[in-house]
Amino acid sequence: MKRRLNAAVSFSLLYKAWQAAAGLVTIPIVIHYLAPVLQGYYYTFASLIALQSFFELGFGIVISVYASHEWVRLRIDESGRIAGDERAHSRLLSLGRFVISFFGLASLTYLVIIATVGFHVLSRHADPSVDWRAPWLLHIAFSAVSLWLMPFLSLMEGCNQVAAVARFRLLQSLVANGALWVALSAGAELWALPLFSACNALMLAGFLGIARSGFFSSLLERPGSDRISWRHDLFPMQWRLAVQALFSYMTFPLYTLLSYTYFGPVEAGRMGMTLQVVAGVQSFSLVMVMAKAPDLALLAASQDHAGLQATWRRWSARALSTMTVTFIMLLLVQATSAGLLSKELDRVLSPGVCWMLAAGALTAGIVQCIAVYLRAHKRELLTFVGVSTGLLYGLGAWGLGLRFGAPGIAASYLAVTMLAVLPMTLQVLSRSRPTLQVPLS
Repeated sequence: MKRRLNAAVSFSLLYKAWQAAAGLVTIPIVIHYLAPVLQGYYYTFASLIALQSFFELGFGIVISVYASHEWVRLRIDESGRIAGDERAHSRLLSLGRFVISFFGLASLTYLVIIATVGFHVLSRHADPSVDWRAPWLLHIAFSAVSLWLMPFLSLMEGCNQVAAVARFRLLQSLVANGALWVALSAGAELWALPLFSACNALMLAGFLGIARSGFFSSLLERPGSDRISWRHDLFPMQWRLAVQALFSYMTFPLYTLLSYTYFGPVEAGRMGMTLQVVAGVQSFSLVMVMAKAPDLALLAASQDHAGLQATWRRWSARALSTMTVTFIMLLLVQATSAGLLSKELDRVLSPGVCWMLAAGALTAGIVQCIAVYLRAHKRELLTFVGVSTGLLYGLGAWGLGLRFGAPGIAASYLAVTMLAVLPMTLQVLSRSRPTLQVPLS
């Protein structure tokens, strides 16, 4: 069991690190092979695809949690099918059927609505020289397929197959990003994006339908009288995560979409690329804190508060210092290399805007480190902070962005993060500390 857990943690961390690194590797390829206008469409496509958070509604975590509660009395037999307690089996079957129907409808709705929204948004500043309609339609279609199938990975994770899922996610990302880079290098331009989403969807379908066919074919059986109810079982937990998912779009994904809507594809491309650099540095730096999350949970469970504090502070300091040094180096290069890297630097936002985004991301990194500490105690205490400040992020970017452009968007992000998110998070941490000393049940 411990070996399986270590494999799951290792592959999960490798996947997160690879995602961050792949995003950074993509940047010079986009600069070299896509014109500024195409770069704008590239990042606006990504911003529109991210609207799937409005359709996922946080169900992945709920599915995994409820599946794990039933899996305690179940197992996979020699033929790869589900076996064990009949009542637990029936409840798991009902959960599987709910996943099929709910996400089938959600993915179809996502396809229709976001495809339409995308055509409306992208047509506002359409460049007649850019063939974006067919690539966009294929990209959103394959993304909808992935949206339908992705929750089955959450179901597998709840059924004690975390390591297998993490290993697949890593392989899927390696292949899809490799295909993206090859397609861009070959001159496919925007057609590289539907190729990327097609790789994701087809690999996911193959993994679920072939590699795990026994497990999922047994989920097609009719459940008995014992069933999981969405209203009574899933909804009380799911609605909180759904609200968080809705407001999670209000920062980086929204900023590129606003830039395209207000100022066109070239400015959207500069915003999208800048945000990819900032998010990549932030994610890569925080991997080292995420790597210690299992150890922090063990220290919290054993009531070793001194060891927990020391470990958390040490690794948080390393992550934040790495992020700080990396941002400073990149910003210094931007400020001092205008003559040598004029083509590359023209593809990102001005130094002042980059400084504000980097400072905001660093501050948000502090918040994420605190979240890791709280979750080590099995507590999710930042829901209100995320929801209330998500609204501030969206309103600030919309109002200041319309008036001042990219500097206004960056200033609103920095202001909300420093003046609202961080103080509110620190207040939650301070108020919760006495209860975190109570032994965990």
